Amino acid sequence: MKHIKLRKFIYILISMLLFLNIAGFVLSNLNPNRTLLNDDINIPQTSQFISKNIRVAIYDEANTTTPSYTGVGLLTNNHSLIQAALIAAGYDVTPLTTNQIYNHELRTADYDVFIMADHLPRENITNYVKEFWLGGGALLSIESALSYICYAGILPPESAGDDGYTTYWTYQFSTDQNITARHPVSKSYALNDTFTIDDSFSSATFSWTALQGTSIANEVVKIATRPGLPNAATVVAFEPQSAGGKVVHLPNIGDIEDDMILIDAIEWLCPRPKGRLLFDLTHKPEYGIDPWDDLSDNPGFYEIWRDNLVNRSYTIDKLYPSPFGNLSASNLAPYDVLILSFTDYNYSTSEINVVRDWVDNGGGLFIIGDQHDYQPHKTLALNDLLTHFDISFNETSDGTNTVTEVFNHPINEGVSQITALAPGLVNIDGNAFPILGNDLSNIIVGGEEYGGGRIVLNADLATLRDSGIEDFDSLQFGINLVNWLTADDAEILVFVYEHSSPDPNDNIYRSPIATALNDLGCPFYMTFDETYLNLSLTDTSYKLVIIDNVMNYIMDTVGVTLLEFLKSGGYLILNTWEYRTATYNYLWDYLGFSYAGNYFNVPQTINIWDTNHPIFKTPADYGATTIETSLNFAGTDYTNLTLHSNATGIAGLTSSANSSTAAIILGANGRAITNAMHLTEYYDDTDDSTYPDALEIWENEIAYMVDLMTPVITPGGGIPGFEIGTFLLVTFSTIGVISVISIMKKKN
Repeated sequence: MKHIKLRKFIYILISMLLFLNIAGFVLSNLNPNRTLLNDDINIPQTSQFISKNIRVAIYDEANTTTPSYTGVGLLTNNHSLIQAALIAAGYDVTPLTTNQIYNHELRTADYDVFIMADHLPRENITNYVKEFWLGGGALLSIESALSYICYAGILPPESAGDDGYTTYWTYQFSTDQNITARHPVSKSYALNDTFTIDDSFSSATFSWTALQGTSIANEVVKIATRPGLPNAATVVAFEPQSAGGKVVHLPNIGDIEDDMILIDAIEWLCPRPKGRLLFDLTHKPEYGIDPWDDLSDNPGFYEIWRDNLVNRSYTIDKLYPSPFGNLSASNLAPYDVLILSFTDYNYSTSEINVVRDWVDNGGGLFIIGDQHDYQPHKTLALNDLLTHFDISFNETSDGTNTVTEVFNHPINEGVSQITALAPGLVNIDGNAFPILGNDLSNIIVGGEEYGGGRIVLNADLATLRDSGIEDFDSLQFGINLVNWLTADDAEILVFVYEHSSPDPNDNIYRSPIATALNDLGCPFYMTFDETYLNLSLTDTSYKLVIIDNVMNYIMDTVGVTLLEFLKSGGYLILNTWEYRTATYNYLWDYLGFSYAGNYFNVPQTINIWDTNHPIFKTPADYGATTIETSLNFAGTDYTNLTLHSNATGIAGLTSSANSSTAAIILGANGRAITNAMHLTEYYDDTDDSTYPDALEIWENEIAYMVDLMTPVITPGGGIPGFEIGTFLLVTFSTIGVISVISIMKKKN
């Protein structure tokens, strides 16, 4: 379903409605006064986010002898109670055997969380479980599974090759567990609450002091301890910043005396990816990703690239050879991007047609080639795959080692040169275009938009492999191309510049805005340079622009274009420090305010004037009447703005509404939200929801705007002409366009 184009998807829904004859029923029950966001979602009572069909795999292995990589642990295969509790909570739970994991059935496209319930992976699958985690899948370690987490170098990395016993953890008896941190994993508990575990066995317990001496000390949170023993960490949450998905370790909860800690952990662990990637191993690529890939010559070369993509909220799986088919429609369906790396084997006619159709329906294809003279048969095989497109690899000429021409394309944001080592060349024709090279006759990187999808060819193996990706701007290029390939149907353009350095030094893909969009299931395109923001603004396919600009000068470049975008019917959510600059009064006036002074280095308390407004209710039910912060990254924490008659304030400095103290402003005929404070700096948890205020408010603002972008057709007005497509979008969505986009962009 992922890559069926929106128009086609709507037509399918239309046919289903007509066939089932339920359109009249839907119309008769449509309340013209309802708010889609409030009525169409089962709104949680706390600041939870959009519910997701979380898919859980649980390890099921009858062999409970201790694996050779550890000498400790009395293992069990008693996962039935945990499985039953999760099924009762509404999760899809699938037991996976050692043999199934060995046959590569543990994939991020199929499962969000993998549970090891007091059990350890057998020796022949340790790499495949780690591969799931490295690809962005989440791990829940219970009891003795801690041996594997340490041995695999997951938590902590310093324990790789060793089970970590006595160094990082020990067994301790403890029936009661004391909650020491408010965190999404402990959302159902207050500080100093306790929950009870099975006291029949001792529990695997981290040494908090030992963890704090490792490289990931700032990435782990101590959730619970043995009462009175702060060093005995029995519940730990780990959100990696450099590699892999989230991890939670729990003590022995085999009797499920308190299952809320289990449920909360599963909810927090579940990834919400920006896109799903598939790396093809079935045609014997020149390089694999990891050292254990099934390649005889070059098994692992894309670890750094993979880790950086996962760190930016992508997930990635490998496609292993299968007797049931390789590049088949079913294998490609869950993914947004297919990656091929100078493959050795030819492609069948069926595979060529499947890839063409998959791209046409919205897929993103990235192919890495190289110098034709190096291994000519590989270039010929890849060109066979590209038969239907206007782009191919040059079969006669090879490029030089320099890249002197950066063509005008979004992929080149922050890119002036990439690694090139005896590269090949790319041919372009028709709808294809150059991206990087020396001139139009010497193109090293080219692209094409084909149907609903996109293609990028890079004629150099050296650019993204581990030995070259950290040179020049190669890493930025590798991030940008996936950003572009996964945004083929994006209607939301995002600009984030939080501090002095753009991505990858500052990870804008983990910003509250990106996190909120991923949670909502909204495809988006990310920018961080004002020139490329302006370039993207000229693309009329975007309906909503979101700007979070703490330190950069952008209005000189985008001010006029932004105003024209708004006047043409676009939607905007804005935060910038540039409100104090009178030069842009033409834009400020349209948004409905004027500058009235700044507060420097003194974080201001924001009072909510309209607590029932959707921006404070949906999908996060913000539970406080103020928004507060102890952070001060930017120096200017708040710009005082005076409202004009064409705008409305819903929050501000004063306890009640005041036209001269507005902080959150609705303007431009309701199509714009202006945040006078640096919202992203409001990272405290004022409402004690376990989520940062900034994340909740950003997500609600985005959801509110997306809701407005979807017109509601009421029964009295009828359905004119072919507008039934719009009606169906509303009827079947949970928050405006989010649900339909989510069906295509998110894999459950």
